[in-house]
Amino acid sequence: MPKEEKMNYSGSTLAIGWDVGGWSGKNHGICILEAKETSLTLLEAHTLDIYRTKELIEKYLADYHKTHLISIGIDAPLSFPKLFQQVLQESPLGVFDAIKEQPKTNPMAWRGTDLFIKEKFRKTPLSPSFSFLSSNATVAITLLGELREKYPLLTLRPTEAKQPLKVMEVYPGLLKSTKIQQHSVFNQYQQLLYGSVFSGITGFDYYFKGAKEKSDLADGAICALYALGATPTALVPSLELRIPHGISSEVVEEGWIYYPKLD
Repeated sequence: MPKEEKMNYSGSTLAIGWDVGGWSGKNHGICILEAKETSLTLLEAHTLDIYRTKELIEKYLADYHKTHLISIGIDAPLSFPKLFQQVLQESPLGVFDAIKEQPKTNPMAWRGTDLFIKEKFRKTPLSPSFSFLSSNATVAITLLGELREKYPLLTLRPTEAKQPLKVMEVYPGLLKSTKIQQHSVFNQYQQLLYGSVFSGITGFDYYFKGAKEKSDLADGAICALYALGATPTALVPSLELRIPHGISSEVVEEGWIYYPKLD
């Protein structure tokens, strides 16, 4: 970002929730919220193809990056397992031994953050390398690469409080976790998502009423609330931004899924 640009943040936040689809089809759920001191406004909510999604995100960043803190919550892996990356770089030394020694935590399939989420919430994220999420991940990683060129202040580490443009990987499916359902934040999310702000969006019954089907747009709305929870606001439950003690820096470098704060 050019040094001469003047920033005048008004205390308002723009939160973008993106339930990532693949390279084809109109299955990207995108939800954009504006939060002020005591109000939450839904600016846009759509299910789009990747090209319209890209245009919409770029438009809001261009229009709001000088006046708002911006937080983007993305439901897609923003990195691949390191061992998988090694294979793609054609340097697959020791891969067979690594898999054989750890069949239940296959490092070709899952990152450290995926295994952490499984242990903490009893929810296993799909493998970014062994499932259709490979397509979704490459979409998100590609767009973020372009955005980082245009906005050098963009950070994938939401703990860096001074950075006005934060991006984080989130997981709407955690609302199906018994651990979260037994916590007060579950009711808070339910009240928000069934409130007037999101009255035009359907699909929340999957999380709160046992429906069998969910919607991409509902997941985009949940991503937006998670993203907003990474900012200093009392309008939504907070996101846990601290990395748990004992988690190695290598795991964090591989990517981290941020989740609702429970304590």
